[in-house]
Amino acid sequence: MKKQKIFVIGDSVSIHYGPYLKKLINHKFNYDRKRGIEQALTDLDKPIGANARDSGMVMEYLTAEYIKNTKYDILLINCGLHDARVDRASNKIQVKLEDYKMNLTKIIEISKSMANRTIWVGLTPVIDQIHNSREEGVLRYSKDIHAYDIAAKEIMEQNNIPCIDMYSFTKNLGIDIYSDHVHFKEEIRELQATLIADYLNCI
Repeated sequence: MKKQKIFVIGDSVSIHYGPYLKKLINHKFNYDRKRGIEQALTDLDKPIGANARDSGMVMEYLTAEYIKNTKYDILLINCGLHDARVDRASNKIQVKLEDYKMNLTKIIEISKSMANRTIWVGLTPVIDQIHNSREEGVLRYSKDIHAYDIAAKEIMEQNNIPCIDMYSFTKNLGIDIYSDHVHFKEEIRELQATLIADYLNCI
């Protein structure tokens, strides 16, 4: 049977679980993602290369691909962690919640015209004390991440887009799961990939 092509566009968390996911679904899917993994890995806090950044950038990327008449069998999307970044100096959030909702609605509209199937992967949680204990860098707050995750789920439900609940899954794994302020240990990345693979392999 011919393998379906699956294309992933997401943040640095998706870059980390990507190799595990690729291996777990290789028998059924050809895995691909936004290019520039090595560039993104040089600094995972910066939205470069394969790191798709916030919802506005995801929308721009998909719009550019749509213009090129790009087609996908399955499009696996996640964004939100960068939207909820709070500037330490100004205390302003990067993308306001209402703008995030509008961007997601546009992303879904575009993806439906490009992909046979679109799947949303939820955000991953942060712990305020861990994330914001650093002396520099952006801030993130658990309440914001949760709000953005809930908003995304609601929009996906309204548009009949299946949602993999990465937020609840990861939150239930406990506290000792982070490799830094927002990224996860190797064993957690593998578990996250398994969650997605279990869903995909049932398609």
